[in-house]
Amino acid sequence: MRVPPFERYTGLLQSAGLFISGMIIGSAIFLGIYHHQLNTVLIQNRELSDENDKLQQDNNTYKKTRNQQSTVNQIDVIVESSPLNPLDKVTEQEIEKRVRNDLSVIKGQKIAVIAESPHVYQSLLSKKTYRGILDKDYIVNTKTMMLIQNELKVWVIAEEFKRTTM
Repeated sequence: MRVPPFERYTGLLQSAGLFISGMIIGSAIFLGIYHHQLNTVLIQNRELSDENDKLQQDNNTYKKTRNQQSTVNQIDVIVESSPLNPLDKVTEQEIEKRVRNDLSVIKGQKIAVIAESPHVYQSLLSKKTYRGILDKDYIVNTKTMMLIQNELKVWVIAEEFKRTTM
C-alpha cells in the first residue's frame, strides 16, 4: 500500500488553518463588540430605572403636598468623587439612591424647621458608610446643602472605604 505524498495537501491545510483562525479571530472581535454594547445598554437601563423611581417618588410627594407651599417637595443629590479615585456611573447612581432614601424623612417637612437646624440634617450623612455597593464600601460626607424654594439640593463626596488589617 502506498501513502500519497504530503506535499500535495500543504496548500489545502494552510488555507483551512487560515480559514479557521479567521473564524476564531472574527468571533472574538464580534463578542468584544457585543459585550461592550450590552454593557452600555445595561448602564443606560439602570440610569433610566433610577430616574423613573426618582420621578415617581417626586410625583407622590407633589400629590401629597400640592396645597402646601412651604414644604420640601424634592431632594436632589449630586455625588462627587476624588479625582484620584473616580467612581463609575453605576456606583454613583447607587450612592445617590441610598442618600436620597436616607434623606426621604425630610420630604414633606416645613422649610422653616429645616432652616432652623440644618446641622441635624447634615449629621444624617456625616461620615456615613454604605456597604455592599458592587462588593465595596463607601464613606459619604456632606459637602453642601442648599434649600431653594421647595427643593433641597445636597452635594456629597464619596470615597472608597479602605479597611486596615492588623
